[in-house]
Amino acid sequence: MTNGVELMRTVTAAFAKGDLQPLMAALHPDINWQTASRRQGPFKFHGDYHGRAGATEVLATISKDYTFFRLEPKEIIASGDVVWGYFDAGLFYDAKGTGTARRSVEIEMAIRWRLKDGKVIEHKAFFDTAELLRQQGVNLPAA
Repeated sequence: MTNGVELMRTVTAAFAKGDLQPLMAALHPDINWQTASRRQGPFKFHGDYHGRAGATEVLATISKDYTFFRLEPKEIIASGDVVWGYFDAGLFYDAKGTGTARRSVEIEMAIRWRLKDGKVIEHKAFFDTAELLRQQGVNLPAA
């Protein structure tokens, strides 16, 4: 069986360098990719994406506005077929075609994978969407 901790370390290290090949190789053909944004809203990505084509679609959508330059693990743990990672992430927000200036964004995020046959069959990312929007320059109403 694939070591889930090492798989996540390898995939996220490559992802932070813009190399998506290890991620694509790690995806199960029946992958269910769940985004942190569950409903349509301020992000172009939301909901669930199925299969490798769905994962490619959501990654392409994310890359239209965001470029990761750092994804440093704080902790990665596995239990059975589930792997959790907690990361410091650095990315650029650069909404192409909007005329807004590129911004550097720093967030913490968690990633949860469920593996099947040594491949990622479920992906879910969690992060503070309000903080991401704030750093992008969106004025949010006071709580």
